[in-house]
Amino acid sequence: MWTKDGDLLVDALIEAYGAMWPWVCPRRLVTRLPALAESLHGLARQKLIGQGHTYRDRADTVYEHAAMYGAFHAARARRSWPNALPQTCPLCRAVFTAGQLNPWIIRQFGPSRWCKKCCVTARNGRSGAATPRAGGQALTALSVSMGAAPPQDFSQRPVPLDLPAEQRDAIVSAMAACPSAASLRGLLGAGSWIEVLHTTGIVPDAWRPARGTYCVAADGHPCRSLAERTIDDWLSCHGVEHQIEPAWPHHPQLNTHGHRRADWRLSDGTYVEYAGLTNEDYLAKIQAKQQLAQHTGIRLIVITPPDLANLTEVLGAWSSKIRIK
Repeated sequence: MWTKDGDLLVDALIEAYGAMWPWVCPRRLVTRLPALAESLHGLARQKLIGQGHTYRDRADTVYEHAAMYGAFHAARARRSWPNALPQTCPLCRAVFTAGQLNPWIIRQFGPSRWCKKCCVTARNGRSGAATPRAGGQALTALSVSMGAAPPQDFSQRPVPLDLPAEQRDAIVSAMAACPSAASLRGLLGAGSWIEVLHTTGIVPDAWRPARGTYCVAADGHPCRSLAERTIDDWLSCHGVEHQIEPAWPHHPQLNTHGHRRADWRLSDGTYVEYAGLTNEDYLAKIQAKQQLAQHTGIRLIVITPPDLANLTEVLGAWSSKIRIK
């Protein structure tokens, strides 16, 4: 079931991630080639699971393994890639190789740049006691380095790939110096993350409804989450014309009442959706949107949480300020 498009995706991942490309392949398949990802999920659910596989109740785990190792063997049969070579961590100057990094490090921090110790420290945040003022200043410093409001799970979010190397270094360094989200809530006496952002003055224009975090993008567009604001701000910053919440055309089965809306519409008619769901529900939502787009003839771009780290890869073709190679 492997396709030529799968080969092209792998080639792009090898160029970006080198020898560590298999670790990011499963999630990229979901966002770039959802039909192929769904086929692999079908294999997991219908065949491997049905044969009493070790992970018979964990279709997502079987998919993860199939997408990594299946893609690895398919690629190995047609090409090679460079070995991981020694490099110097720009934060602590330690010498290491990409092969010493865990899969989660590659998925969160991107192509090998920082050593394992620095990545683990950035993931865990500052340990030990801190004052409310120091904690607030550390979070503000992280916000400045990111150029956005840090989400509550900032310690687990992918570090953006489409930023200058110096800024990415600053983000990882700030993550390592910042207390965890739970510690910050305790230090500042805040009952929620949005209260933390209010107290520090990072997001004065947001409030917490029953679901989501309503806030306002730089161009004045209302957003239902900080992730949506990140995307909207990227579009504005890169000169991409966009309309919010365009209606999907009517469809007798997929949009019976005509109430379904996308998140954005670009100037050429492309629809953009942000999908924060995961696992089976997430794949089902992608499939439903892809079906509606196919039936209505609309080009659809689906953005997921890992894509927030590299929006240029997803949306750069529409930017008037980026020259895509």
